[in-house]
Amino acid sequence: MDLASKEAVLCLNRLFEGRAGAALVRWARMGRLPREVISGPAALEEAGFPRGGWSRVEEAMRTGWARRELDRASSMGIGVLALGEEGYPESLLELSDPPAALYVRGTRGIPLRPQGAVSVVGTRRASTYGLKVAMAVGERCAGSSLWTVSGGAMGIDGAAHQGALSKGGLTCAVLGNGVDVVFPADHRELFELVARDGCLVSEYPLGTKGSQWRFPMRNRIIAALSARLVVVEAPERSGALITASRALDLGREVWAVPGKIGEAQCRGSNLLIYDGAMPLVDLDLLFPPGEDRGSSRQVDPLEGAILQVMASEGDWTVDKLALECKIGAADLLSRLAILEARGLVYRSSPGRYSLSPGAGA
Repeated sequence: MDLASKEAVLCLNRLFEGRAGAALVRWARMGRLPREVISGPAALEEAGFPRGGWSRVEEAMRTGWARRELDRASSMGIGVLALGEEGYPESLLELSDPPAALYVRGTRGIPLRPQGAVSVVGTRRASTYGLKVAMAVGERCAGSSLWTVSGGAMGIDGAAHQGALSKGGLTCAVLGNGVDVVFPADHRELFELVARDGCLVSEYPLGTKGSQWRFPMRNRIIAALSARLVVVEAPERSGALITASRALDLGREVWAVPGKIGEAQCRGSNLLIYDGAMPLVDLDLLFPPGEDRGSSRQVDPLEGAILQVMASEGDWTVDKLALECKIGAADLLSRLAILEARGLVYRSSPGRYSLSPGAGA
């Protein structure tokens, strides 16, 4: 990407937060370059931006804001990736509203393959048990050479990052503010460690303060960077459930840790399980012992029987499949989780499973 186009992307990203990416993707499909968007008000409108925003775009370009932003980032050791530029994660292009730009602070790059990462989200007001589970997931990711992706917040996010770091693993914190802004303040030391052994990522320009509406926006990035999302203790109407919803839209695996009935911080995650999320009742389901993701290990007789039954129809509820296979629903769910992790089955809709194309019994 030429410098003029990159500067155009940065300006649009700053002035139209969260909206620039989708417009730039459509523009690129027309064979147009980002720098052409800012050639005048008519082009801006043609690209899908409000014509009334032209004065702000013109001012930003006239004052050289984008060039100063790039120089400042370089002086701080922060990388800047524009949508369409080499190194921009292709998984983010699966989003209907991909970030137009990414600021990356760290020495280990950014997760580029969803299969190489697990995202962990949950409440800031976590129980001791929830923190322990989140940390254990991070530790197991490190042991499996997987990135741990989370949001850098207090509670579950911080515990997941700490778990990965404690075992020498890679971790990525997707922030709702600039990568040069420490929020929450108590995570200053944690963020330094994440930048050293992973990366801090944000779509927001340098110096951007955290605002309430920005944190839900960043959740789509957390969902897209990983093939699997683990929800640990989430109340209803929480940011973690927004992330789960975006992950489901992308066809990602969604796991939830069962919590106590009646506890507010677990109600949302428990309802996810009710709606079809995979219950994380054992970490070996998420990380099968001695098995890499996509391993060619032969299925055992029971798994083979399940696949054979599933091949007879296109779509199965758990209850119907358990009855046909003559096994308990809990045992079946455990087997389905393993088969789904290996790409042999997929969840066709909440509570329903189908055989993956080409995955014969």
